[in-house]
Amino acid sequence: MIRIQICKIIFIFLEAIIIQVSSTTHWVVTENGRIQAQRASVFYTEKPHDLPGFLEQEKRMNDVKLLYQKIMARKVGLDSQMAVLNSIGDLESWLQSSNPECISNKKLLDEFDFYASVATDGGYRKGISKKDYLLDGIPNEGKLKIPDCKKTFPLEFSIHTFEHLSAMKNRKNLTQHEEKDLIKYLPPGTDLNKFGHQIYYGLSRNNTSWIHLNLAAIYWRVRGNAYEALECSRRAIVTSPHEYRDIPLLTTGGILHASKHSAEAAIILHAAIEHAPDQSHQHLALGHVYAILGFYSQSIACYDNSLRLTPSMEQAKLAKFVIHCCQSLEDSLTALHKRLDDIVSELNAQQSDYAEMLKLEQKILCELGDKMSRLGPVIINQGQMCIQQQDQPSLSCKIINDNQIFARNLELDIGISLKQLKNVESQVEKINDLMTNSKVLYPLDEETNDEKKIEGYSVFMEPIIPQKYHNYEIKKSKELFENKNWPDSSECNKKSLLLDDSKEYVEIYLPPENKGYATRVFVNELIGIDPDKEHTLPWYPPVCQPPDTYNEKFISQALLKATSTGNHLPERNLASHLKYLVKNAELAEIGQRILTATKTKVGPPWVLAMLSSLHWRVVGKPRNALDCLKLALNTVPNRFKDVPLVSIGAIGHKVGLIDDAIKAVKEAIRINPIEPMTNYLYGALLNAKGNLTGAIHHIKQTLRVEPDAVGSGRALMLLRSIICQKRINSKRAEKNIDNIESCGLSYSSSEIIAKHELQDGDTVLCLGDGSDCKPLQCFSMKMNSDDTSD
Repeated sequence: MIRIQICKIIFIFLEAIIIQVSSTTHWVVTENGRIQAQRASVFYTEKPHDLPGFLEQEKRMNDVKLLYQKIMARKVGLDSQMAVLNSIGDLESWLQSSNPECISNKKLLDEFDFYASVATDGGYRKGISKKDYLLDGIPNEGKLKIPDCKKTFPLEFSIHTFEHLSAMKNRKNLTQHEEKDLIKYLPPGTDLNKFGHQIYYGLSRNNTSWIHLNLAAIYWRVRGNAYEALECSRRAIVTSPHEYRDIPLLTTGGILHASKHSAEAAIILHAAIEHAPDQSHQHLALGHVYAILGFYSQSIACYDNSLRLTPSMEQAKLAKFVIHCCQSLEDSLTALHKRLDDIVSELNAQQSDYAEMLKLEQKILCELGDKMSRLGPVIINQGQMCIQQQDQPSLSCKIINDNQIFARNLELDIGISLKQLKNVESQVEKINDLMTNSKVLYPLDEETNDEKKIEGYSVFMEPIIPQKYHNYEIKKSKELFENKNWPDSSECNKKSLLLDDSKEYVEIYLPPENKGYATRVFVNELIGIDPDKEHTLPWYPPVCQPPDTYNEKFISQALLKATSTGNHLPERNLASHLKYLVKNAELAEIGQRILTATKTKVGPPWVLAMLSSLHWRVVGKPRNALDCLKLALNTVPNRFKDVPLVSIGAIGHKVGLIDDAIKAVKEAIRINPIEPMTNYLYGALLNAKGNLTGAIHHIKQTLRVEPDAVGSGRALMLLRSIICQKRINSKRAEKNIDNIESCGLSYSSSEIIAKHELQDGDTVLCLGDGSDCKPLQCFSMKMNSDDTSD
């Protein structure tokens, strides 16, 4: 809440006069015809010959007049604003009149708990039957036992359990309340006293049962033990099938939320939604998390998603109502606070102007030549001001002039105004305290709220889901293309096999999602717009302001020039990456969503710049895409720099600058040699340069990681075509069997590589049958036809 700082205003009232400029005539003609100055004039100074002093005195007079007019005009505005405050009267009654439905449901506002427990045992999901729980037939003799998931199997680390989160690292120190409300999510008739005993026996029968591990986590949540609950949910995550992994993720997110680590809970709940976007409980839990973080628009979007999936979900309806009420009340109080701040500012300005006016009048009086003339106006307009001193029965009176009366009235006006402001402020604080005690709305303190939002947004600045190819090791597969005789000669003899377009451009984009970024969140929940709702008009494209400096090694002037001229076809095949962000939305709307996300800074700048560059590539504006890629290249972490480099290389390939493209993609391969799209693009570029051996190696790497990475079996078709072409080239050069292939050229021996001035390049050298491939530093050079020397 913006606290009103009301400074104590101290007026120093000087016994001076307000001089009427319009009624003053300085020079007069006497009866004798002489021109002389009047003693009563304010221009009758001690130095009548001082022209600059004379002009300065005139300026002071004008300034006094202007200040007086300004003070009186401001007083009219202040009187009007104070009248509005007076009309409010009792603040709580005023709020009730402006928000009747919310105030009438005050009990709901006070008691609704956004830490409410949300979980599921998964029993309603297709493919999970009641017998999977094995909670029947458990012996009741002896002491009841409790599940200890740490003893089921060791789990020190897993990329699926978000070990990088601080809450996970310090899980032994987490504390949470007992979540007894979770019992309603358990099988009907569950006896909590026997529940732990049943789970214990279930795990003793199958210690990797994700269902029982998840139930054990829920059991410990009910008991209020966050550490034991997390140890169970972690194991449930790693043992659960992909189609059910959202269930233990929901449980894990709930544990962190109950432990007051809501920002990190949001990360895990988003991962749960990525696994199963059609499950309403996940959206409900995420809505609660966003409400606690202060992201009310995002929480409303989550509740809308939950209600769209399960229209009867009462908790989502109530939560949405509470959020709307809190927003409405907050808006009303914020507007009132702003009005109070404005009034205080005006009162301070009033005091400041009056003090300045008195200083000017004092200076005017000091410059007068006839000291006695100062007493004239004082004597003319005098009166008495009488006040009662404390509890004395008598009055104390003193003679005051017009100016003192004006000052006294102004002092009274400001004093009364300040008293009214304090009364209103105390009511605002009272209402705000009542709202603060509710479990959703934070105090109206901008700094605190900003800190909460920064904390909430900051968790999305890093990857929140496991990287797609983290710690992936490429191994030789058992597919046919690994056979040294593949394809057979009959296939190579088919003219249709040798693709005429094998060197043509293929649209390639390496998505940030591969690095663990949930990009859909940035253009949906984090900007407060549901995926099924349309962004408000107008829609603008996500234009990027290019940085002053960027790495020209990868974005050359030649590339900028090539993309600035001519017509460039839209890269329609990349539109699926944009459609992934917001299904069923127009490309123009998606562009506006990206722009909104960029302006509100809800995600890493480099990721949002990548999304912007993708938009420009899809609409056929590669030059605009490069502006965005400059931004991405400047801000991307080194470990993810391959993402913008692949797009830069793809654009270079499109405009025919193969060498520029190779330079960028070669660096991307160095950073991450696993990404299939990077390997495919590098293979295509090497093929364009005539380095067939290198092309074969990298296309095979693509197929080993993800056979259909490019789609439509294109990678396999390209590999088949290149191998056949290589065989044809080999037959043509049978008489030069010692020749080796290097950067698309043939040299008589490998020793030639080290003999000339060299330029960097890459190739892969393999045996004749295509096996035992080794990366080789490869160079290009110019040779004269008659050059036979070393």
